Parts: sequence; C-alpha cells; structure tokens
Amino acid sequence: MTDAKAERRLELSDFLRTRRAKISPADVGLAEGARRRTPGLRREEVALLANIGATWYTRLEQGLPINVSAEVLQSISRALRLTSDERRHLHLLAGLPLTLAPPEEERVSDLVLRVLDALDPAPAYVLGRRWDILAWNRSADALSDYSGATGRSRNLVWRLFMDEATRCRMGDPECVMRRCVAQFRAVVAKYPNDASIRELIDELRTNSSAFRSLWAEHDVLGSSEGLKRFVHPDVGEMILDHIALALPGDGDMRMTVLTAAPGSESERKLHALWTRRYGTLSVVPKNIAATGALAPDTLVAM
Repeated sequence: MTDAKAERRLELSDFLRTRRAKISPADVGLAEGARRRTPGLRREEVALLANIGATWYTRLEQGLPINVSAEVLQSISRALRLTSDERRHLHLLAGLPLTLAPPEEERVSDLVLRVLDALDPAPAYVLGRRWDILAWNRSADALSDYSGATGRSRNLVWRLFMDEATRCRMGDPECVMRRCVAQFRAVVAKYPNDASIRELIDELRTNSSAFRSLWAEHDVLGSSEGLKRFVHPDVGEMILDHIALALPGDGDMRMTVLTAAPGSESERKLHALWTRRYGTLSVVPKNIAATGALAPDTLVAM
C-alpha cells in the first residue's frame, strides 16, 4: 500500500470513530446497556444499524485494506446520521464517487433570494439540476422575460431550442445552443434515473432537429465564465460577462450572474432597460421565484 493510500485509510478510520462517538444509543433508539468506557455507539451497534457484519465494520474502522461498496457506505452514513457534507467526505475518503438522490422539489433559499435582490440591476437567475429556471431578479426578467414563462418554457434548454423569441435575443444562437447542450449533458449525466430529465430530452430530440443533432455529438462542457451577446428588442445589442456559481446542496443548483463592463455602452443599455421597465435605479428591487420547477402558471413575488 502506498503512503497516500495508508494515510487515506487512517483518515477514514479517524472519521468513522469520531462520528460514532457523537451519537448516543438513545439517539438511535438503542438501550444504554452496561457502562460504557467511551462515549457514543459501539462498533457492533453501528454494524447492527447499518445491517453489516460487525467484524467487517471493525476492520474498516481500523483502517485495514478491505473493499467497500457505495451501498455499504450509504448504510453506514444512515447509521451514523451523517450530513450531506459528511457523506461526501466519507465517500471521498473511501475512494468512491458519491451519488445522492436530490430532493424531487427544488426550492431556492431565502438567503439566495436576497442575494438576487442585491445584485439588481445586474441580471441574475437560478437554475435547477434539470435547468428549470427556479428564481430570478427583476433585471433578469427585463432581459429575458422569465415572468412570462409557463410550463415547459420555464426550462432554459427548452426555451432556447423551442422558443423563437428566446433565440432572437441571443447574438450568436448557434454557439449558445452548442454550449448549452454540452453543459446540460454534463449535469444531467449525474441523474440517470430522473424521469423528468429523460422526458425533456426525449421531447427535444423529437421536436428539435438542432437539439437532436447536437445531442448526438455527445460534447461535454463544465460551467464556465465568459461573454454573451444579447439583442434586446428595446435597447439593442449588449455584450455581458457571465459566470455560473454553484449553490450549496446536493442538487446541482447554480446561480448565473450577468454584468456589463463598467462605463461600457452595454452597461448604459442595461441601465436603460431597467429604467424603461422599473423607473430609476433607486427603486428597491424584488426578485421573483417560481413556485416549482415546472409548476402551474403561478409565480410568487418575494
């Protein structure tokens, strides 16, 4: 065993032992039993709760070189009541990828909504793992008309390939479409059992020859930063910087923020767009959140 692997197994051993020490038998419905020399659960109790062999678990916690599966790690995570961050750390220490089932309903936290508020007049919006547009601020709505979206049109990929008005606002739609498909594929590959994602892909492959062609190329691209060119019907062409920021959690939610270079013509136009829609920039902005990923036609003003 290399020094690195030995160190990793010691880290795993210490992590399991310290997590075990933080849980009392009463926390998991077990009797206290005889007097305990150390706080927390015994190894045998963790094995019992995880439905695995006590000898096997002992060897794992001792840092011995044994094979472990993702399913067993999930059982141990439940037994030790690990948080999502702790589960991720456990899998990393064991050298295994972490696959978590994210919550079916995606919700944007109040803190993220306040951040959207604070970013006005810079357009900003939040995408879920299916690329549904979950929340946006008023500047993003002025730029892309998200508040007029219902049903499938709340999905950014669907809008780009199925809505002509959305494509017309892109200065280089072919480039945007190519990058969109490659980034979308990179995210949704993590969720092979998500029926909603599969339905969306099937619908787009059936109804959009452009999507079907790009999907067949199997390009993959991570989130990035760069420039986007918009052609807005009210103020014309704008060149905006964009960056995608991952939000905490296990569901691949991310916030995209668009900004214009200070003193540029695009900054002037972005401010003009805000003024046309909402008045002076001194107006207190309010973000908007969709009530659900593909919920009915109801929006909640936060």
